[in-house]
Amino acid sequence: MLEFVQLLKQRYQSVLSQLTDESNKSQYHKHIDDLVLAEAFLRKGQMLVNTPDYPLQIAVVGPTQAGKSSVVNMLLNSSAAGVSPLAGYTMHPQGFCDGVPLSACSGLQWYFGRFQQIQQSQLSKDRHDCYSLTENTTDSTFLPDSVLWDTPDFDSIDSVNYREGVIRTVALADMVVLVVSKEKYADQSVWDIMADIEALQQPIIICLNKLSEGSEALLINSLKDKWQQIRKDEFPQVIPLHYQKQTGMPQWPDTQQLHRLAKQVNRKKQSRLEQELLQKHWQPWLEPVLAEHSSLKDWQGLVDQVIQQGLNSYQRDYLNHPHHYETFQHALAELLNLLEIPGLAGILANTRRLLTWPIRKMMK
Repeated sequence: MLEFVQLLKQRYQSVLSQLTDESNKSQYHKHIDDLVLAEAFLRKGQMLVNTPDYPLQIAVVGPTQAGKSSVVNMLLNSSAAGVSPLAGYTMHPQGFCDGVPLSACSGLQWYFGRFQQIQQSQLSKDRHDCYSLTENTTDSTFLPDSVLWDTPDFDSIDSVNYREGVIRTVALADMVVLVVSKEKYADQSVWDIMADIEALQQPIIICLNKLSEGSEALLINSLKDKWQQIRKDEFPQVIPLHYQKQTGMPQWPDTQQLHRLAKQVNRKKQSRLEQELLQKHWQPWLEPVLAEHSSLKDWQGLVDQVIQQGLNSYQRDYLNHPHHYETFQHALAELLNLLEIPGLAGILANTRRLLTWPIRKMMK
């Protein structure tokens, strides 16, 4: 099935590169994103079959300038993740092994496919098909032994260039930390991606970042309403993170929250979830294929209809026409005689002699 999903994705990309109808491009982009998610999730399943005890994967995701990298640094108790006030600063998936040796993550290169693993310092804004993996050298009390991923945003203008990296990282994750700010929590892009990954059934925790004192209750209620409009599962726990002017860093209130969330991870559901994900998207993915088959069938039907009309016209206007019938029969007899078809040549010759006998007698 993985090979089929990859082939279908390649066909979509090929068609999209030649598509001139702007109205269909957004739909094709959506199908390609869904196919990338499915391909990555199937790859994760194969990786878990080969290595059932693969290290726990935690993805920190969110819109631009929500403070994802700051949350990553806080959880790592380090400054390993690059931080900037500029939108779109993080353009690559960046993994940080906490309590996990790099050697335990050797399968990630196969998982990420065409993406290349390089050093964090070598990540370039001119190349988006790569990721980094770094070992955290500080002690963190917030994280279980795991790989914590800092991801690019998915809503800035340039995010179309590195969106695939976000999707692959989210599909890899056993747990998701969604970071939103009071300015960004209602963005449609946030809820689009939450709807897309609902089928993966990952334990999620929401970090409501950059809060001012006394504002969290109203915002959490609004968050809950948004969640219930988009998803059918239970509303996850929300961690309010207040802005600390002195340090510029948020303050995580409970060191054991992610440890407790990790106990909800159930990798035994992977195969069933893969099937449910494929069933969810199967019909929309195949709509262009089925439409193409239907068009081909209609075209063949039209060709057959025109050919039959031509045959009927030929029969009516020439073969059976009273002005042309005798001439055609004579020409057909001459043709058969010239062809000297075995069994017919002698009969035709005798018939011709019989018919011309009176003329030959008169000529004598």
